Amino acid sequence: MKRLLIILPLLFWIACDEDAEDTLPTELVGTWYLSNSGVYMEMTTNSDQTMIDQIGPGIGSIAVDGAVNTSMTYMIADEDYGWVSIMVTNQSIYEPGNFPFYYLMVSSYDGDLSVIFSVAESFDYETYYFTDSLDFSYDLDSYTFTIGSTEFFGTDMYGVVDSSLSVTLSGTIQANTIAIPANTPTQVDQNNNFMPEMTITLEADGSIVRTETYDYYEEPETETYEGTWSVSGDQLIIHEEYEGNGETEVDTAEFTFSLSGNTLALIIEEDLCEPDEDYPMDECLEEVSMAFGLDPGSLTDLVMVQIINFSNTPPMLARAASKPILKHLLQRKFSDRSHILYNPFQGNK
Repeated sequence: MKRLLIILPLLFWIACDEDAEDTLPTELVGTWYLSNSGVYMEMTTNSDQTMIDQIGPGIGSIAVDGAVNTSMTYMIADEDYGWVSIMVTNQSIYEPGNFPFYYLMVSSYDGDLSVIFSVAESFDYETYYFTDSLDFSYDLDSYTFTIGSTEFFGTDMYGVVDSSLSVTLSGTIQANTIAIPANTPTQVDQNNNFMPEMTITLEADGSIVRTETYDYYEEPETETYEGTWSVSGDQLIIHEEYEGNGETEVDTAEFTFSLSGNTLALIIEEDLCEPDEDYPMDECLEEVSMAFGLDPGSLTDLVMVQIINFSNTPPMLARAASKPILKHLLQRKFSDRSHILYNPFQGNK
């Protein structure tokens, strides 16, 4: 599964062998600013399936009372070769959010259970709460988690349990689900929170300059890429140069484009599980089925569609991309759940 998650961002790239038309539409010339983007998967199965909604809030909540008071309404759950992972949070784990960030993490493997509640006040300060009670239950068939009135005790800066720092958790939450009818291509929205602040300047001579700005822990970083662009029918073809393996290499991306007023829409569609000697199609479909809780062998086709909208009007406020809160924790503890979609311009760099 991990290999699939590494490969996903790269599948947005398409090698182009056809010659593009020489004519460059004047209406595309100029600087375009990323305004928004969206991603969805079109999934087809050979039987009626139900998959967990990993993006939206669940049904019900887990209440937190005591040293902190909040209600956690988001849930993701995963089962993989006997290992069960459940995370309940006060906001989506896939979107940049606000502090404080609260989450309950439950893990079970071969009957060994562990539970931790955490409060992240900032990227640098996090308080962990522990309990010696295991008054909870879960049912992954219905994606339901219940915890009885359970007291957790926090730790001080040295990691020592502080009995005066306590919270009580209780409640039931059930993740929302998405129905996928048999043999019916079904659109499943995906998160796309890691698109950076981006500009594309298309010059009349066929050259292109693209910039990306990321905000890592409030420290913006900007990268600049140069290359060429051309148009063939409704396809916008971009060739970008980058340094790789000690020499200059070229990545090529092809988008279906449409222009409406001051909005330029770029659309890329790709079959994510194609026949491949190194990564067989059946293996790809099976790993995706496992990642989304579908029955083994049920997934027959998987198409990813990404829509990126640009405007020729500079934004009033910068929209520099930032990492979702605690993404680093998810990568460390929930590596198989970090289905973060990257922008298609990243290519093989």
